[in-house]
Amino acid sequence: MTRKIDFIIMSLLLILLLSSCVSRNQYGIVRPNKIRFSNKKCFDEKVFEKVDTSAIYLIEYKWPKKNDKRYSGYKFYSDNKVAFFINVNIDSINALNPKKAQMGFYSTCSGKNNIQIAYYHVQSGIFKSKKEFEIINDTLVVTNLKSPQASYSVKKYYKQNLKPNELIYKPDW
Repeated sequence: MTRKIDFIIMSLLLILLLSSCVSRNQYGIVRPNKIRFSNKKCFDEKVFEKVDTSAIYLIEYKWPKKNDKRYSGYKFYSDNKVAFFINVNIDSINALNPKKAQMGFYSTCSGKNNIQIAYYHVQSGIFKSKKEFEIINDTLVVTNLKSPQASYSVKKYYKQNLKPNELIYKPDW
């Protein structure tokens, strides 16, 4: 009887260990399994009236004592995929490669548009941010909903149209 209990405990520990593993792409960015996202299957016929997949929405950051400009921003793709770029120099076409961005999904099917972005934290593992968004003219307004990992905030990202040679990348998720 104790052997059976030991086997069950060891099996559960093995399953727990394997399920907490994190896969990363060649750039070291976390790529969790898509089943962790609840909003990946949204079939909105008017989605492209709500989001522009040929643009990127950016916010500019300036670092103290540095002259270069860095940006963070969202790039929407078809199939409800969204990439969140952090601290990128947009002067390089390669900077807009979604393999270098945090992966996520967006949904426009319900009353509120939402975004879920996957992040990895050493202490807590993978977590998904829960955000709502609205596009007003050329401005993406993202509301970060309060959660154990994040506080409530509202940020505005400004649309920058992309040239055809900047639209060559596809998401790897």
